[in-house]
Amino acid sequence: MSNKFILFSFIFIFSISLNDGIALITKSKGTIEYKKNDGTIIKDNLKKGTSLFNNDRIVTGSNGFAKYVYLDDGSIIKVHKDAEVYIYGAIDKRSIIKQINVSSGNVKFEVSKQGKDDFTVVTPTSVATVKGTDFWLESDEDDGDQFFGLSGLVNVQNVESNVILQLTRNTTILSQPDGSIDIKKTDVEDFKKLQKLELNAGEIDEVQYETSILEQIGEDLPEGEIKIQLDDGSGSLKEILIKYK
Repeated sequence: MSNKFILFSFIFIFSISLNDGIALITKSKGTIEYKKNDGTIIKDNLKKGTSLFNNDRIVTGSNGFAKYVYLDDGSIIKVHKDAEVYIYGAIDKRSIIKQINVSSGNVKFEVSKQGKDDFTVVTPTSVATVKGTDFWLESDEDDGDQFFGLSGLVNVQNVESNVILQLTRNTTILSQPDGSIDIKKTDVEDFKKLQKLELNAGEIDEVQYETSILEQIGEDLPEGEIKIQLDDGSGSLKEILIKYK
């Protein structure tokens, strides 16, 4: 069989998969409500292999967990307990323009390198644009958002103040409804809480949990820079660059 035929077969299969949805459920457990874009509601029976479509919604309960993967690039989204997410995606040739709206809860993102379009995460307080990175989001409509960087870069914009900060490894951005937004080194206790979610969901075991905590405790804040964009009132943005060690 020629390489050309193999490539053609892959593209054909990929096109069919996209017609069946934009993502697939790969794991679920506990209390989950899944609302399809046609209004159909499925409770506590979100099976592995279920196709997800544009404008679907997933709500997890206090013991709920759902993981899904995008069909074009393998980006993984983990929806942990007490979360509500809306899944949006538009097909552009053989790639998916991805957006997730997170109303509340804890969500882990493992985003593959994107093409010309960013992966967008929207909450009531913030908008994050991602080219390809791993990070956590803890969102609350009243208290705002906490973004926890694991790798790569994420630009986080507060929708009230329009200030943009850059999330990097081992840093936390706090974005609040009143327009304030700050960055700091990730607290070990916060990291433990997030890793405990992964442990309870069966995504890591006890050894991996303990190892990750030890690595976090022994890691200093890396050198980097923070970019802050401010609206000068006339619609133009001014950029402030802060370098840190």
